[in-house]
Amino acid sequence: MVYPHQMRLILTLLLCTAIHAQTAPEYVFGFLRAHPERAEIPAEKAQEIQKLHMAHLGKMAGMGHLIAAGPLGDPDLRGVVLFQGITLEQARELASQDPAVQNKRLIVDVAPWPGPPGIGAVTMAKMKADPNAEFKMTRSALVVYWKTSRWPADLNAEANRGILTSHMAFMDKLKASGAVHAIAPLVGSKEFVGVAIYKTEKAGEALQLCSEDPFITSGWVKPQALVWFHSADTFDKL
Repeated sequence: MVYPHQMRLILTLLLCTAIHAQTAPEYVFGFLRAHPERAEIPAEKAQEIQKLHMAHLGKMAGMGHLIAAGPLGDPDLRGVVLFQGITLEQARELASQDPAVQNKRLIVDVAPWPGPPGIGAVTMAKMKADPNAEFKMTRSALVVYWKTSRWPADLNAEANRGILTSHMAFMDKLKASGAVHAIAPLVGSKEFVGVAIYKTEKAGEALQLCSEDPFITSGWVKPQALVWFHSADTFDKL
């Protein structure tokens, strides 16, 4: 007999397998991170690179691939780029053409992210209608789940099923509460478990909302809350 909690785990494994099998996942989530060889440069040079960086983001958006982006302001995690309709390799290649990447200001860290459909749909429709459209910006708290040294090598091992099942139940409850725009794993990432984007713009409030997640209370992950600056209509279709 397959018990309900076992069926839930089986479905989770099937979902993860399906995600890995996709050639073009629903989304590719990317962090623009500080380059390890980032050096001090003259302000004028930095401004020039930033201008070219913004132009490149606009180019990717104009191609219909980049559906959301914006700064985070963290010394390491500098910004977010969210792609749709292209493969992980294509997203990595596009991001690598960014002048900020080529000039060793940033590196790109991307992973498949099976978030809810509709993210960025309104923004892209507006851009298609008017490539020069201006957008109102807003802020959302973004929580990153970093893997710790306690993260299990085999998440689905029998010994880990209790925490995994409790975590999944917590995620369901969090989604049902209406507190998040989107929450999903960063599939295959070496450093991260996942990302949650909250409706509040207060980082401390977002941390409080996720504080009882069994992944956190077990010490498997360490949450980091940041404030993401993005187009105000990014989540209008959710």
